[in-house]
Amino acid sequence: MKKKLVYVFRSLAVWGGIERILTDKMNWLAAHGHDVSIITTDQGTHPLPYPLDERVHHIDLGIAFHHQYRYHGLRRLADGWNRQHRFERLLSQQLEQLQPDIIIGTTNCFTATLTRLKPAGTPLIIESHSIFRQLADTGRLTWLRRQRMLHILKKADMLVALTEGDAREWATCLKQVTHIPNINGLSATGKAVGRKKQVLFVGRLEPQKQPDHLLRIWQRVAPSHPDWSLHIYGDGELRPWVESQVKTMGGSVVLHEPTSHIADCYLESSILVLTSGYEPFGLVMPEAMSCGVPVVAYDCPFGPRDIISDGQDGFLVPPQDTDCFAQKLCRLMDDEELRTAMGRNARSAAQRFHADSIMPQWLQLFEQLT
Repeated sequence: MKKKLVYVFRSLAVWGGIERILTDKMNWLAAHGHDVSIITTDQGTHPLPYPLDERVHHIDLGIAFHHQYRYHGLRRLADGWNRQHRFERLLSQQLEQLQPDIIIGTTNCFTATLTRLKPAGTPLIIESHSIFRQLADTGRLTWLRRQRMLHILKKADMLVALTEGDAREWATCLKQVTHIPNINGLSATGKAVGRKKQVLFVGRLEPQKQPDHLLRIWQRVAPSHPDWSLHIYGDGELRPWVESQVKTMGGSVVLHEPTSHIADCYLESSILVLTSGYEPFGLVMPEAMSCGVPVVAYDCPFGPRDIISDGQDGFLVPPQDTDCFAQKLCRLMDDEELRTAMGRNARSAAQRFHADSIMPQWLQLFEQLT
């Protein structure tokens, strides 16, 4: 049965995994006859990073929450309060006009508002992108704030975790939890052959991704592999630091801007590396694998273990163990036959994340809640 679906998100403005997945899911749903709308708060004049199907209705409320940080002290508080008040008023108007069958909060940032403003009887789904990591971070959240967050999340009709590990953690404190993996909507023609001596890193240059580990590992690998290069695609708060480090490492490391042609980068590479301290899923892994590229990744909570079969289509490395990571990476770099076999296995394994395999699980959930 066709549904009227409303997604709520801050903006489709950056080259990120959440933005790519959200766009791919909405495009798939619209192509299969569902009435799909997305309400954003901070889109403004930012261009869409990924093509959005013309059948998806994009409504930007023009709140620009980030503008409050131009001010300080009481003025910032007042400006933030005014923007929140305007957001709630405009969101209420849109939800009343759209009359959705289901509302989906992509990330936790608007959950409190959505639980208060959603029309009576309309199910609310919240997607978990490592929200539980925030609850467990005792250094950043007081006990009272953690309890408040849990209290709010309990008002949602379903919390969807991206990995089995995240779902298990949520099940210790919430009843309405299910697990649906992300989809891999990447369309790539051809496959990597594993012969080009190029290692690839794709991701935000932020503390979660631990680019310091990446460069430390490469410093151990590069001297014995002078004909190999590391290519980094990403942006973020640590990019200036990464740039300064790359300048000291000779020409074996190349830092690139994010690109909309990431499939070409996978096809030009032989190995993907992921040094994250934690992952809500790790979209780059199934993307690279679908192109025939094996992955070396930390076995962090929770994405890599759900995606990589250790020793078959990549290597899982004990978290934070840079020595072991360098050893596994060298093993792949030194053995073209192993890279080729793992790449073949990776391409096959990635098929389970195809949209036509994952999206029916969303349709089943929509039917269950309505």
